[in-house]
Amino acid sequence: MHAAACTSAQTTRPSPMFSIHPRYSAVRFGVIGVSAASLVAAIAVSTGGASAATGGDPGFTRHTITQKVSLTGSGPADQTLSAVQYEPTGARVKGIQVMVPGVTYDHRYFDLKTSRGWVSQAREAAKDGWISVAVDRLGTGDSSSPAADQLNGATHSATIHQLITKLKAAHKGLPVALVGHSMGSAVAIREAATYKDVDAVVVTGFMHHSGSGQLVFNAMMHPAAEDAAFKGRTIPDGSLTSRDGMRHQFYWPFNADLSTVKGDDAVKQITTQGEFTAFGDELINDTFGKNVDVPVLSLVGEHDGLFFDPADLKKALAAEPASYGSSPDVDVKSVLNAGHDLALQRNADSTTNTINEWLSDKL
Repeated sequence: MHAAACTSAQTTRPSPMFSIHPRYSAVRFGVIGVSAASLVAAIAVSTGGASAATGGDPGFTRHTITQKVSLTGSGPADQTLSAVQYEPTGARVKGIQVMVPGVTYDHRYFDLKTSRGWVSQAREAAKDGWISVAVDRLGTGDSSSPAADQLNGATHSATIHQLITKLKAAHKGLPVALVGHSMGSAVAIREAATYKDVDAVVVTGFMHHSGSGQLVFNAMMHPAAEDAAFKGRTIPDGSLTSRDGMRHQFYWPFNADLSTVKGDDAVKQITTQGEFTAFGDELINDTFGKNVDVPVLSLVGEHDGLFFDPADLKKALAAEPASYGSSPDVDVKSVLNAGHDLALQRNADSTTNTINEWLSDKL
């Protein structure tokens, strides 16, 4: 296996949910101090220098696609999976990027409208020549909402596989890459390892290593039924969401736009314990990563405390390729001045360009 691990010196520029396994760094109170400091630092979130693009960008078409899917892949197709497809109009089509968001997000993680315009990895990928398909996982957005105990890693990988099968039939001969974020990355890893139907996997906001920031994340979550954002809406029992006004914890606050954080909070979604379990299993045990046999790109923000404490960044980056033992090519990089939500930081274009260039090279 050829594995290229980029350290921080080679970064890319412009009740608990998780259990921490002994193999990973221990929780240290010093990092809780860092996380608490970022709460205060959020006051410094800038309102100038928009990263958002203006509406009506040329170069792509945008439309919603839906598909009837089975929760297991073999049972009745009684659920609806929704996604938004962005298709290039002026560029040669290079392939398909299927984008899978993380917990408490729908497709708008990849295509967020803010008071200052669009912040959109999906649109930028389309303008670069990729058919980008941003998914509403079951339980989010315009997709069906089955019972919370039916929403887990197996369900999501099975339904994403059915979508990929449809896309490959509609766009014969085009290479397909899965682009995940956070828990969506764990889903992408599982799908690729299980169904062997994609040509590359891009993992963002996920590593097989844990940091003390998970404690802050756990504190952010509460029952969705208690959240004013879901008042009057029918949601599955046992659903969770982020507490009001806490989305800034997903960002490196010194490189975030306040309008983006507010837009993010306004469209938050639900998540389930089963999704957290699938995330934790992959993080701790490399359950599916070791069986991914296509090229892998892994990108993580240099300030993403979910996966490493500050002193552990270089060690975590160097260790990560070993979690993809069957992959012929693994590239691991950290993104400067970014927290967990790489696609929504001010320098989101740096992440998007890195992904597009890497995929153009590999596919």
